[in-house]
Amino acid sequence: MPPKSTGRDLPPHMLRRVRTPKSGAVWVGYYYNGYDENGKRKEIPLGKDLNEAKRKWAEPECASAPVNSGLFKFIFDRYERDILPSKALCTQKENF
Repeated sequence: MPPKSTGRDLPPHMLRRVRTPKSGAVWVGYYYNGYDENGKRKEIPLGKDLNEAKRKWAEPECASAPVNSGLFKFIFDRYERDILPSKALCTQKENF
């Protein structure tokens, strides 16, 4: 399968649809590009919000959605666990 030409920031099988009606307002929607039980292509609407769409995307993909994906606590805990011990003691005190 060739790589995506658009929407490279999206997970696999996720599509972004952008529409501009006559009013000029830009509408953005996200869809799951999947297949039904007969093998026909089927787009499942995931919503307008990217974070919520990624959570809904994880359900048909059978992948677990990260619980703390939107929280900085997850990032800070990982920094404290993985990176901080490799730094000098003085730097550790300043960063912590």
